[in-house]
Amino acid sequence: MKKEYTYFSRDTLQYVYLHDCDCAHMYYEDSCLIFEMEWMEILRGHPQNPFPQAYQSGAGRIELFQPQIVECTLSVKGSEKIRSVNDVRELDYYGLEFLVYEQEYRKSNDYYAELFMVFDRDSCYDDISLKVEYQSATVAWDTFNGVSWIESI
Repeated sequence: MKKEYTYFSRDTLQYVYLHDCDCAHMYYEDSCLIFEMEWMEILRGHPQNPFPQAYQSGAGRIELFQPQIVECTLSVKGSEKIRSVNDVRELDYYGLEFLVYEQEYRKSNDYYAELFMVFDRDSCYDDISLKVEYQSATVAWDTFNGVSWIESI
C-alpha cells in the first residue's frame, strides 16, 4: 500500500459491505488487484470500527494479493457482445459501482470472491462479472463519515 491510511486491516473483507459503493479505479499492480474506493460500509464487527453500528468510511483502498482470475466477463455497451478477460494484468477500469461482493475462505489458505460491478455511463462496458482467487486482502481508509445507510434497513 503506497499511501499511509489511518485505518488498516488484513483479511477482514467479511466486515466490509460494498453494495452500492463506488470504485473510482480497479487495476492490477505489484501482484495485487487494487480497488480505489470512494467509500465503503464498515460493519459493526470490523476490528477497526469503534462504533456500535456500521459506519460509512471516506475514500479508501482494497488490495487482493496474488490474484488469479477464475472467470471474468464484460458486457459491451449497446450490444450483446461479451468480452472475456483471463489475465489479471489486463484489469484496468474506472468508474465502477459494486452491486455484489461475496467472499469465502478456502481450505488451501486462499480466498475466493465473486464480484459484479456496473460501469458509469461514459464507459464502453455495461458491467463486469469477476470470479477471483487470492491469498489475502487488505482494507484501508482514513475517516468514518457517519452511520451507514444499512443501519436504517
